[in-house]
Amino acid sequence: MNIPATRRVLVGLAAFSVLGLTLAGCASGDGDDSSGSIEVAGVTIETNDELAQLVPEDVAERGTLTAIQFDNAPADTFLDENDQIAGWGPDLGRAAAALLGLEYTAEVSGAFDTFIPGIENGRFDSSWASIIVTQERLDVVDIVAVHESTTGVITSEDAGLDISTPEDLCGLRVGALAGSAFLIQIEEIVTICDDAGEPAPTIDSFPQQAAAILAVSSDRIDAFMTAKGQLSWLLREDSSAEGLEIQPLDYQPNLEGVAVGKDSGMTEAIAAAVNELIEDGTYETIMTSWDVDFGLLDEAVVNPSVEQ
Repeated sequence: MNIPATRRVLVGLAAFSVLGLTLAGCASGDGDDSSGSIEVAGVTIETNDELAQLVPEDVAERGTLTAIQFDNAPADTFLDENDQIAGWGPDLGRAAAALLGLEYTAEVSGAFDTFIPGIENGRFDSSWASIIVTQERLDVVDIVAVHESTTGVITSEDAGLDISTPEDLCGLRVGALAGSAFLIQIEEIVTICDDAGEPAPTIDSFPQQAAAILAVSSDRIDAFMTAKGQLSWLLREDSSAEGLEIQPLDYQPNLEGVAVGKDSGMTEAIAAAVNELIEDGTYETIMTSWDVDFGLLDEAVVNPSVEQ
């Protein structure tokens, strides 16, 4: 398959902090049964003994697949109205863990720039969804790519902007999530603008998506860049996005997926479990249950190459 070019991203070095919320088990509306199987997106998942053999002994004895998840990036990963972790990433995590004979347990944080360090240092085995493949990340963690995403731009309807090309961002105030690959993409657009003899965009970073959306609504920035699928969900589901619109620009398709600790021994097992979910159709069922019917992969790709 063709692997799209991905770009460099800063890896946050901040000390890890979480909201202190530990979540385990099933998505909203799903539940464990007495036999140990779980239901995800209407599909019953049971342990696959052959796949379970791929799990390292220490993880098998622990009985859990640990994860760190972002709290506000729907439909990828977010807290629902019941303060339960939801989204296609956690659902894939639950399903894959169940195939491996493990329980998926997640802590939730709004500090995305601490995720990679938390996985690298072994505090967590993994993080599911929205982890864009970059060389800096591949240097310190493994990534099992499970989805192809493009970057989108959201602005105020009243701004009268038409952003169809990267050059249309020249001179604008543009924001992105702290620690995300989108900040690096804006830096690349600065170079594009410089080369075109246009004023560079100014760059702002935000600790949480809600803060960035507020900044757009209050005219503190002109545009916010993140995964286009997340923006589509935002406009449908979040009243705070009223009066905002998604621009035509589709910037830099990127593979994204599951970050896994290199020393966790779980990369092969997770990739095999996701590929089983792809083969039996559960992967597509989970993704489409979150209205994600674009960017689906035929195979979970471990550490795909990145064009420099």
